[in-house]
Amino acid sequence: MDKRMRRAKVNALSSLLAQLVSTAVGIVIPWIMIDHFGSEAYGATTSIAQFLAYISLFEGGIGRVARGALYGPLAAGDEEQISRIYLAIKRFFTIIGVAFVGYTLVLATVYYDIADVTVFDRKYVFALVLAIALSKFAEYMWGISNITLLNAHQRQYIVNSVSMLSNLLNLAAITLLVSAGSGILWVKLASSIVFLIKPLVFTIYIKGHYKIKKSKTRAVLENKVTGIAQHVAYVVQNSTDVLILTVFADLKFVAVYSVYHLITFSLRSIVTSFTGGMEAVFGDMIAKGENEELKATYEKYKLILTVLVIAFFGTAAILIVPFVKLYTSGTTDANYVQPTFAFLMVMAEAISCLIWPCFNLTIAANKLKESKLGAYGETAVNIVVSLALIFWNPLVGVAVGTLMSAIYKGLYYMVFSAKKILQVKMKSLLIRFFVTMAGFSIISFIGISIANQAPLYNYWRWVVGGFVTVFVVGFISVLLSMGLYPDIAKKYLGLKTKMSKNK
Repeated sequence: MDKRMRRAKVNALSSLLAQLVSTAVGIVIPWIMIDHFGSEAYGATTSIAQFLAYISLFEGGIGRVARGALYGPLAAGDEEQISRIYLAIKRFFTIIGVAFVGYTLVLATVYYDIADVTVFDRKYVFALVLAIALSKFAEYMWGISNITLLNAHQRQYIVNSVSMLSNLLNLAAITLLVSAGSGILWVKLASSIVFLIKPLVFTIYIKGHYKIKKSKTRAVLENKVTGIAQHVAYVVQNSTDVLILTVFADLKFVAVYSVYHLITFSLRSIVTSFTGGMEAVFGDMIAKGENEELKATYEKYKLILTVLVIAFFGTAAILIVPFVKLYTSGTTDANYVQPTFAFLMVMAEAISCLIWPCFNLTIAANKLKESKLGAYGETAVNIVVSLALIFWNPLVGVAVGTLMSAIYKGLYYMVFSAKKILQVKMKSLLIRFFVTMAGFSIISFIGISIANQAPLYNYWRWVVGGFVTVFVVGFISVLLSMGLYPDIAKKYLGLKTKMSKNK
């Protein structure tokens, strides 16, 4: 138990550091790209990347199935079964890599017409798609199978360290090329070449630290179709909005969306990084039948996430629009000040964070097939709502679709995990969820009203306001979380609170 939790802490720390670097780099790069190439050009590269990501429907689904299958053999030290599963994963992603080449060529041919690009000619768009696709191809051929094994074995810190280095090198390359006056095609090509480092390092590490035994027979990855369906929900949550905006709106809306999504998604990654590697801990506990330890660890996980979600996303809801005003102050070709859209996006990501433990439990328990209605339902809600509202208000429309799908997903996985895995009263989980979101909304609206009157007209004032806001909101979040999880707060924080009546 101590060894598992030590690794979880190392993984959490490395995840946090990697995500902080990724967030910082992710904020600087769009600013450089928009400032130098304009909103439409940047929107085109973002849209292309999202179109290329659609084949990851297969990637993520099989990755989850494979992790679920690996927890048992890793806990038992069964090298033969580990090898068989690893080889099955590698073979699958090699096939996906070959299919990705064909998909990339088709996209490169038709994207110019689909997106109605005006800033580049057809040949330039074709080459741009190929340049952006290069690093993704390398991941399929040599990277993802290795990452899957490392994550399942609580070696996430290896993945995080390499990712952190790649992001820093990518920023350096982009900065140098833009400063030298290079075109966006060469900038994206250099970026892809930098990210080739990742699969190379992972391949070398796996060969040096694991005894992968080649065999003519490979493990059969059960529930592959269900695993793909589960990942559809993730791709829909993060990619369908861009697709709908590209086809039914304008690439400038894609640029606006990408700036807000970058902030909210990065914040979600930072928050979840505090509990990085817990899926592997859950999987090991379930494989060993440690039910009471599982419940206690889940409660601790939820307490931490509740505090962080209210503190960080509450602060984001209050300060995201003032930040975007400063961030895009020199840009006049699109309206980046979108308060309603901003709040809806922040709330959707906050909900995604809150239900993350429940979703992780279904993977750790290898119950993807049993929980498939969560994926199908989220997909349907997002697509239907977004398409229904896209012509009314493009940005707000897709944000409402994202929020509704996040609520559906949250309710579904809370009920499922309570009944099928944790075997606790689902009423307790649901009450905590609704109280948390009500508290989040009240704090956000009060804070936004105050922020609208504050003179946050430069970065220094914004930073000072941010420190004050996160301190106040964080203090409130701790008090609220103590009330929602009194037992776990008493046990892990040494706080004398009344025992929860719901447990």
